[in-house]
Amino acid sequence: MTYGANDPTVQALEHKADEAEQSPIPVFLKIGRVIVWVVYAITLVTALLLLLAFFLRLAGANPGTSFVDWVYRNADRAMEPFRGIFPVHELNGNSVVDTSLLFAAVVYFVIALLVDIALRWLTHRLHVQQRQTAELRAQADYAAQQSYTRQQAADHAAHVMANDAAAREYAAQQAAAQQYAIAQSAAREAVAQQQTAQQSTPAPPVRAKPVMPTGERLADPPQPPPPA
Repeated sequence: MTYGANDPTVQALEHKADEAEQSPIPVFLKIGRVIVWVVYAITLVTALLLLLAFFLRLAGANPGTSFVDWVYRNADRAMEPFRGIFPVHELNGNSVVDTSLLFAAVVYFVIALLVDIALRWLTHRLHVQQRQTAELRAQADYAAQQSYTRQQAADHAAHVMANDAAAREYAAQQAAAQQYAIAQSAAREAVAQQQTAQQSTPAPPVRAKPVMPTGERLADPPQPPPPA
């Protein structure tokens, strides 16, 4: 994932998950499990052949038949390490008790059991490794998703704050424009009222000068006495 690429926690978890996914241990465990399973199958089949050969010899089966001959030939190759450990007891006719065959079958069964334990351990170890890898990847993905969610929330909060600031600025501009319009309207009303008051005020009366009759002139005003 690419979310939270700059988050140190996410980077650390991604690094661990990548190391777990690229680790060669699961590959080795798978190869080892296949090899052990093949060994287990061969050992178990060999043990069954030895046990079958033991019962065929005990029952006195005819070795001339194809099936009995095939069983004896395959059992002979597996009996090489155990041949002659115990004596062979003849019962009657062709019936033989070959204790070495029985002992070899038991040994191979024990080996098959040990191989089965190893196979189970490898399988369990592989499942643990795969589960740990899946958990690390899930943790890395979850941390990345959480980081992305936090980043989205921060971006949304910043966007909301920017929108709120823009809204407040727009509201302030609208309020200033409204106040300016109110002031202009009040100024116009004041000017109009002043002009109306000037037009309605009456002019002061003009006093008429006295007019003398024709041929008469006004007496001269008294003169001040001459100085002594």
